[in-house]
Amino acid sequence: MILKNKRTKERIQLSYTEFQSRFAKEIKMALESFIQTDNNKPYFKYNKNPESNFYFDLQWNFNHFRNSDWYIEQL
Repeated sequence: MILKNKRTKERIQLSYTEFQSRFAKEIKMALESFIQTDNNKPYFKYNKNPESNFYFDLQWNFNHFRNSDWYIEQL
């Protein structure tokens, strides 16, 4: 997975486990924001595990549901 810093244009390449440990706080914030947004959409109410939807498209959700200088450029 390749991450890029929006301000410095620095790129880093991490494995999925390295990404999880280094960006745990950002992932948690993005997941909470995603769940809050999805709870306002009536067609998502039936889903008992919104976390699975979040990880289904991790790149888009991580990049759009949290404020950070880093974003996932490529999986």
